[in-house]
Amino acid sequence: LGGFSIGLSKADELVCAEVALRLHKPKATIVMCIKATLKICEWALSSGQNFDFVFKDIGVLVCRGNHVVMRFFEDLVREVAQSQCLAEGLLQV
Repeated sequence: LGGFSIGLSKADELVCAEVALRLHKPKATIVMCIKATLKICEWALSSGQNFDFVFKDIGVLVCRGNHVVMRFFEDLVREVAQSQCLAEGLLQV
């Protein structure tokens, strides 16, 4: 991971601040967890590892070699479809 630097955009920083507020955790803790996860992901992808990130109630990020795809759980897609018109885009991903 030498030299790999992960910077967050202003929008990402705002999301981290909101998550920190909702979880009653320091923003620095949220940012650290996200950056650590991204570093592991970068290492695994750059070395051709196969792995999955499971996001409870959301879906699975499937990584095989250098191929990455997000599979969303059907319940989430239906919930999103009821509140927004994004279901088709999620299903196509």
